[in-house]
This record gives sequence, structure tokens and C-alpha cells, in this order.
Amino acid sequence: MYLPALVHSEKVDMLRVTSVITAIFSCVSLFSTYSYAGSYEGTFVKASFYSSGGRTASGEPFNQDGFTAASRTLPFGTLLHVTNPTTGRSVIVRINDRGPFASGRDLDLSRGAAAAIGMIAQGTATLRIICLSKSASASIDPKL
Repeated sequence: MYLPALVHSEKVDMLRVTSVITAIFSCVSLFSTYSYAGSYEGTFVKASFYSSGGRTASGEPFNQDGFTAASRTLPFGTLLHVTNPTTGRSVIVRINDRGPFASGRDLDLSRGAAAAIGMIAQGTATLRIICLSKSASASIDPKL
């Protein structure tokens, strides 16, 4: 099986493979029970990306090549389907950090996720998000 988004310099990043497989299985199980996707269909947010840091606010090491994101309000572990309407490319990211701290921005993607959807050159982008999973105790805020 060829996984172009997961191959990096002919080496497979096992952490990324594990994250994507976990996200896929999580999405399959979510859609078979309940999903917040309907309430977030077509929500657009202003996003940027970041590529430095030691530990995330969730306590895990920051991986700039990972498919993760920072949100000020979404619970850690929330899965988002993020699409760049300009390129048509999308990724699934997991919230594991807090931010962004720049005014007017709603989401910070890791460099790996930003590169996968083609937003590195522009630095910021208006992205379409769908919330795939969310903590039951969190309030739903369409503007992250």
C-alpha cells in the first residue's frame, strides 16, 4: 500500500502512521455512533502554522512534522478534518496544544499538517473545518 502523505525521505514515520491509523479508526467508530460533523459542516476559520516548541500544553513533545493543532477552546484529543479550499487538500489533525496567540487567528497547525494542505508559502489561510470528535463535556463553539 502506498501512503504518499506518510512517507518522509523513504522512511516511514511510525508515529505519524500510528496517529493516522488511530484517527481513521476513531472516525469510523464515531460515524457509526454519533458525530459533531453536522454542527460544524462548512465552518471556516483563520489559521496559521507553527514549527517550534518543546512540549505542548497537553504535556506531549511537540512534533513539527505531526498532524496536530492548537486551539484556545477545543479539548485535547479533539479530531478535526481540515481542508484548504484554495488547494482542495485536507488532513485530519488532533488538538494537543493551546493557541494561537496572534489576534484574528482561530487555529494553529503543526508544520507537517500545514505542508500537507499547501499553506506553508502563504503562512496563514482560511480553512474549512469539520469537528470529528469532541469531549462530551465541552461546549460547542463554532469559532474555536
